[in-house]
Amino acid sequence: MRKLTSRWAIYLRIAGFCGMISPFLVFALVAVSIHYCPSFSWTQSYLSLLGVEGSSRTLFNASLIAGGVLDIAFAIGFGKSLPSRKLLGRLGILCLILGACSMCAVGIFPRTMYAPHYYASVAFFSFIPMSLFFIGAAQLTSSRKASGLFTFICGVLMVALQMIPWPWSGEAIPQVLAGIP
Repeated sequence: MRKLTSRWAIYLRIAGFCGMISPFLVFALVAVSIHYCPSFSWTQSYLSLLGVEGSSRTLFNASLIAGGVLDIAFAIGFGKSLPSRKLLGRLGILCLILGACSMCAVGIFPRTMYAPHYYASVAFFSFIPMSLFFIGAAQLTSSRKASGLFTFICGVLMVALQMIPWPWSGEAIPQVLAGIP
């Protein structure tokens, strides 16, 4: 890793904090959104229903936008910690940034804006696992074998949870499960 100025060291700490706080913030605000959306059903709805109507609308969409912004800051900082000569790491960070932008887009384009929302959702559930595969592979080829294997497995898990034929009509449960890794 290259020598960091104190300004970069502070930015990297802030980026790390953004990466830690983002999932907690998003999941907490989604949970509150569920409370305010009486028509939501875990087995018959998509999470995107929360961003369509009532008091949950603003809270849900804002949580995705804020989470995406925090994830972009994290991705930039995390990219600085990867070996700079690794193409796999750079591709992973690019996919992570694109996934975070897609998460913002899901919040900006609610489900009532059909095509933009659909493409943003597909992009999110495509770019994030790709980022995990690339970053995991980059770490596996460096000295970070354990974290590389864990990261790669998280990518596999995220894809697998989306591919399982679940017994209900909604996708809320698989979306939450896939969001955990």
